[in-house]
Amino acid sequence: MPDAAPLESFAAGVETAVDVAQVERQLTELWQMAAESESGAVTRASLFNLVAYTESEESRDRATAIISELTSRHPCRAIVLCARPDAARAGLIASITAHCHLAGGGGKQVCCEQISIAAAGAGVSQLPGAVLPLLEADLPTVLWWRGNFLTRAELFRRLVTVADRVIFDTSKWTTVPVAELADLVLGQRRCRFADLSWTRLAFWQRLTADFFDPPACRQELARLESVEIVHGNGPGARWRALLYGSWLGCRLDWSIDTMARRMQLHARPDREAGLLTICLKSAGGEFVIQKEPGQQTACNRVRLPHVCELPRRRALWPTDDVSLLSQELDHPGRHTVYERALALANQCCSAGKFSLECAARV
Repeated sequence: MPDAAPLESFAAGVETAVDVAQVERQLTELWQMAAESESGAVTRASLFNLVAYTESEESRDRATAIISELTSRHPCRAIVLCARPDAARAGLIASITAHCHLAGGGGKQVCCEQISIAAAGAGVSQLPGAVLPLLEADLPTVLWWRGNFLTRAELFRRLVTVADRVIFDTSKWTTVPVAELADLVLGQRRCRFADLSWTRLAFWQRLTADFFDPPACRQELARLESVEIVHGNGPGARWRALLYGSWLGCRLDWSIDTMARRMQLHARPDREAGLLTICLKSAGGEFVIQKEPGQQTACNRVRLPHVCELPRRRALWPTDDVSLLSQELDHPGRHTVYERALALANQCCSAGKFSLECAARV
């Protein structure tokens, strides 16, 4: 009977160092060992490839923790890259582990593989070549870039060629070069892009849309005179406010001049990240969404004749990385509205109508 210790360590999440060229062979041997075990208690599962790009051990470890939780709902083959291009000595090392979760009923574990590759110095340029043979054939590939891919243009260009979808988070960027981002996202038609800054706005977009379900409120859309968006001064807050405003502008078919006349973005001098208050004023009334200080709730109210004015409290939707990534993995198609909003935001910034200065204060 083969020694079960390597399989037990693998399924328990213990990392095992392997030669980069031997990763596939080592994984094949482990799964063959699982198939031959008497208990048969470990099952392999994979619906897609997830390639996570990081640039520090801390970011790599955080990505691993997120993937461990994410795979309970979204089984995949994870390939976590840790690139340190500024390192003096070139190198490329690999390790393998698994993320296992108990299946409903019984004691069977469903496991997903994780391959970690650390590249240093000149070894970073070898990452795309190392990733390609490790992708599961006939499965879609998601590239999750933890950082600003615009600063690693050549490496990103080579890795994105194997991706069906790219997930990134401009909320974590020091600055958002809107023109560069728009050119890349709107110019890449084969691959779908998902910005977690946009995903975070879904709660605010839903509450805004809910205002105008009643016919008495819906007619006020054409009579909107001003939109005031108050945001925190934390990383990405100003950018998220502009994205929300651009979403609303797209939905109302506003030109950039109309946006500039009717929309105001204000920063509150604290480190709150994201939106704090939205106030839409029409000729006939007012619609307000306000995040409640220190609470995980928001209050929305309508001030309009013959409409109930009692405020309603709503629990904020989860915005942790696992929840946001899960939402995106559940989304089947392109974010066409996001692309339209990004294009409008780019036009507004290029025309000097809005500034992202607050987003740079981290």
